[in-house]
Amino acid sequence: MAKVKKLPPGKRHPLRVYQRRFEMLQPITFLIPILSYFLWWIAPDYGVLAWGRDYLILIVILAAIIFIGSVIAPAFCYVQCFADYLLIATPFYRMNISYLRLGQVSAVNFGTQYPLSKQKELEQLLLTPLFKEQRTGELTVVGVPVKKFPLPIRWLKFWFSRYMFMPRDLGLLFMTPDWMGLSREIEVYRHDYLERRRRKEVKLSPASQILAKEDMEDG
Repeated sequence: MAKVKKLPPGKRHPLRVYQRRFEMLQPITFLIPILSYFLWWIAPDYGVLAWGRDYLILIVILAAIIFIGSVIAPAFCYVQCFADYLLIATPFYRMNISYLRLGQVSAVNFGTQYPLSKQKELEQLLLTPLFKEQRTGELTVVGVPVKKFPLPIRWLKFWFSRYMFMPRDLGLLFMTPDWMGLSREIEVYRHDYLERRRRKEVKLSPASQILAKEDMEDG
């Protein structure tokens, strides 16, 4: 039997919930260094500021690092299909999950999972622009049921945004600009993986080989 060729890595689909979080950081981390530098510059003329002048430089450096990080980090927040697993990547944590653990993909109305009006004020500030992006009044995301997570759910929620998990069922939610494209990709890769696995099991199963030999002798 010819060796089955694996699919190449799929497209990287950005995770909008992370992009939005980093976008929210950028204005304040851009202004803090400017303001801190201004205070550092005038500090010698004001006794109240003079004693903390060195700390202002430290604030400038830290805020500048965070700003640069918030610009770069979104590029590392994505979900991508590979031949044997689905990769969920963030700057802080990466997880590979086998297609064996995944159920059939579907389109999910995010608002039914996490009603906007019931979220905290800061979270509403995060999510409101995302609801408006699709221009339908609804936020459609990719829903993927999971039979079992590779790690405890509490550990995963520590590293990943809680908005990436179904609140009532075992499953993942992917908020991405091209949710239809991601849905199709996951289903194609999942089907291809299961088919390759089925063929491999048939090929390697001793019982299958014995039955096939008996059929040939009877024929």
